[in-house]
Amino acid sequence: MATIGYRERGVLPRLGVVAPGGPVLLDTNVFINALADRGPPELRALLANLPLAFVSGPTVAELSWTRGRLDPAHPNTARVLTAYDSMLMQVEPTKILTPSAEQWARAGELAGRAALGVAGGGRSIKTAFDRIELINDAVTAVVSLDARVVIVTHDADFDLFQQLEPTLQVVFYD
Repeated sequence: MATIGYRERGVLPRLGVVAPGGPVLLDTNVFINALADRGPPELRALLANLPLAFVSGPTVAELSWTRGRLDPAHPNTARVLTAYDSMLMQVEPTKILTPSAEQWARAGELAGRAALGVAGGGRSIKTAFDRIELINDAVTAVVSLDARVVIVTHDADFDLFQQLEPTLQVVFYD
């Protein structure tokens, strides 16, 4: 197996420096950071054009998880849920890339290869949460590969996937 690892962020394709070369798939962190007014202004521009973007099934699940996770009694919960609901309603159903059984299997293998590649390095995959997070990201990578779309993300795990699947197109942001 080829040696892989997390590369320095400065060598990765950067949003704002590199324009995505085609349709984009927005990772979960794009939504979270844009709504929290974090990250570069390009994130808010991507959300402003949300009907043109793709999202993966895991991103819809991760964003919807918020509905069950937030404390209903907290004074900010209603505002946050309204913002998330508004966002999700703008996603065209045909732009949600829902994985097939074969894609789930490929994603599981890709996540396992990534975990093996970094074992003993800077990150280890020890908990069930770590595995689920890596598998969800791998599903996003696999469906984007098949749809030939460019992933926009802050998540360094996509650097690993790109090393294992060189045709995967990813643009990172800070």
